[in-house]
Amino acid sequence: MHKKRHILIGGTLLVVVLIGSLMAVTLLKPESISYERYNGRVFYEIFVRAFYDSDGDGIGDLQGVTQKLDYLEDLGVRGIWLMPITKATSYHGYDTEDYYAIDEDYGTIEDLKVLLEEAHKRDIKVVMDLVINHTSWEHPSFKEARENENSPYRDYYIWTKDMEKKLERSPMSTLAWAQNGNKDELYYASFYEGMPDLNYDNPKVEEEMQQVAKYYLDLGIDGFRLDAAKWIFNEKEKNIEFWNRFQDHVHSINEDAVLIGEVWDAPYNICEYAGVLDSFFDFNLGGTLTNAINSRTLSNVVYTYQSIEEMYKEEDNTFVLAPFLSNHDQTRVMNVLGEDVNKMKVAAAIYLNLPGTPYIYYGEELGMTGTKPDERIREPFLWSSTDENQNTNWIDSSNPKEKVALDKQLEDKDSLYQWYKALINLRNKHKALSVGELEEVDTPHSKIFGMKRVYEEEEIYILASLSDQEESIELEEGIYKVLLSSEGVAEEIEQQTSTITLEPNQILIVLKN
Repeated sequence: MHKKRHILIGGTLLVVVLIGSLMAVTLLKPESISYERYNGRVFYEIFVRAFYDSDGDGIGDLQGVTQKLDYLEDLGVRGIWLMPITKATSYHGYDTEDYYAIDEDYGTIEDLKVLLEEAHKRDIKVVMDLVINHTSWEHPSFKEARENENSPYRDYYIWTKDMEKKLERSPMSTLAWAQNGNKDELYYASFYEGMPDLNYDNPKVEEEMQQVAKYYLDLGIDGFRLDAAKWIFNEKEKNIEFWNRFQDHVHSINEDAVLIGEVWDAPYNICEYAGVLDSFFDFNLGGTLTNAINSRTLSNVVYTYQSIEEMYKEEDNTFVLAPFLSNHDQTRVMNVLGEDVNKMKVAAAIYLNLPGTPYIYYGEELGMTGTKPDERIREPFLWSSTDENQNTNWIDSSNPKEKVALDKQLEDKDSLYQWYKALINLRNKHKALSVGELEEVDTPHSKIFGMKRVYEEEEIYILASLSDQEESIELEEGIYKVLLSSEGVAEEIEQQTSTITLEPNQILIVLKN
């Protein structure tokens, strides 16, 4: 995996005011090197339980995901992240009981094989959650270990007889230890008592988890989202060494597989992980971007992203950052933006045109809302406003179907869904938007956003206004063509000019001819 990195400086720009076409486009074929097989793709996070039900039990399943691959392909998605699908104790799946079995609500290994085959036919990569920091307390190994101190699995977990540790805090500020029933002993469980941490000082544990990874890679999985990647050990240096070995193992099986980590911390605290993981999520960006939009101060968004990305790429220039707005652990971005569709369109236009692999949380493209508790952030995807059989009912939905459901959004040419589809397919069509270099564009004030993506001779600009009045931007002279506009049909102007005019709250994506 090799890539040169250089920041392009220098601008030239635009004129025009036109419509952007919402037609579908064809994805450009990726380069031959491993890095290019996933860099630039838009990924889509799926909570299988909430997505689509194929068998009428009201619970989403793997066959349901397979049946909706055409929807994802049409949207422009070129990668999906499946939240945990293995047998688990809780509804969310982050407490694994059996790493080699699919949760019975979701189907079987055969269903996963079919999903992988059908996704790959559509050039869609499939990444699955791999939860190896801890197991469920219902995992057979832990059940045996807690009952029998002589069990060979005893050393798969972490124990102490020091009962004074009962109130000790973990580095996450959670209670670190849980009592083993009525026994005078504790086991380490930094997330909660039902998720006992595995003991990676025991090399057998690491060996077993490498075998789990091999099992799914051999099935055709394209990579893993690594849950709680910061907490395998409580010492960063040991974590880095562990993930370096794990990455070497995974790439020895499939050099094109991607490891994307959940490493949630300030960028300067986690930059070393960029040297041992292929990618990780940019938790900083979502908050930076939504705060900037809500306060109408967009000046530093591109600079912030560039600075963070450059820090990571100093560790490894093949590292790929994954921007996103919110995920399954966070308040949905539509709530954060005050359920304002125009603000949501600006956020999407920016983050879906950044370098790396942007991740969409399922239903984001519909404007789904949801706040804590977690179940409310993971409500059913609304396929239909009238036919309840099309929507899962694992939990009731608090989202207004007449507003959010896909069938309603399909009827509206200016809907959020149509905007997402246009943005993603435009990214797929133009290499400047998917793998091009990023440059900030000077704008007259903070309510106006500007950035430029460049690949070889192709230059594309993303401009957005949060102003309530018409605004003009002075740029270098050039002839420009509007690729996409949030304002619908308008007259195209192609002439030598150095001025572009943005209508109030308008978004334009323009190509320099």
